[in-house]
Amino acid sequence: MVRGKLNMGYNYNSLRTSFDFAYQSTTTLEDWHIFHMHEGMEFLYVHEGRGNAIIDQKIVEMGPRTLVYFQPFQLHGTKVYLDQSSVYTRSILSFEPSELNAYLQLYPALKAFFHSLWKTKQAAQIISELPANNPLESMFEHYHRTLSSPSEMKEAYILFIIGFLQYVKSIWPQQKVDEDQLTATSPSYMERIMTWIEENYTNEFHLEDLSKELHLSPYYIAHLFHNSTGSNISQYLTARRMRQACWLLKNSTLSIQQICQQVGLTNVSYFCKKFKEFTGRTPLKYRIGGAQ
Repeated sequence: MVRGKLNMGYNYNSLRTSFDFAYQSTTTLEDWHIFHMHEGMEFLYVHEGRGNAIIDQKIVEMGPRTLVYFQPFQLHGTKVYLDQSSVYTRSILSFEPSELNAYLQLYPALKAFFHSLWKTKQAAQIISELPANNPLESMFEHYHRTLSSPSEMKEAYILFIIGFLQYVKSIWPQQKVDEDQLTATSPSYMERIMTWIEENYTNEFHLEDLSKELHLSPYYIAHLFHNSTGSNISQYLTARRMRQACWLLKNSTLSIQQICQQVGLTNVSYFCKKFKEFTGRTPLKYRIGGAQ
């Protein structure tokens, strides 16, 4: 049994394996909540269980036969509500998009769709209430058996992902942003909280500043955020800062001290400690090693 947890980081060493598929992982008895980010594309399919997905300051409901997509480097979270009579069962497909790109040369329409998912901001990233016994379920079951064999593993993964993307392409236009999917726990306040964090995470954080901005008590803000996401604001803020630090380390020549300051921190030792907790590497090793 996998117990509910809050995971603010990601094991970047696992990215040395370009493709990963977890079939029907199950959690029981406890609430499940997780916030993280990663460099690959991730698709989450819910078989059983209900809860929320948090993507780009939006909170949407997810239930059985829901497909959720998370873009590379996109900070995201899920919170699932469980009791003694329910379980949370999901399948997760994740892969490094650059590894797949070369295999899509013969499929221009699918390649264009893939690049859109990879590099373009999506209006919505969740498709709810897919038909019962939809092709994803049989596809996942089939490749779960196929991928358990070590022979021709990479070829099997490539065929799996291409078939998966072809089906997703056929249903993707059906998605729409449904305001009724937003949670009942004051979603407008939650969006404003997360938007404020997005606009201010590069500064020193004081809950009182956010409280004044929204004209809400600090206690209410903290309570609302925890109830909606399963984490506290400080944990989410740290994850957002570390996400930006990852980007700066890969895409700028700023020093570690300059990056520390640019993400709203003043203590370089503290920054390095948090960064290693988040990525499994020191900032310097992350910069040298990249996504390897």
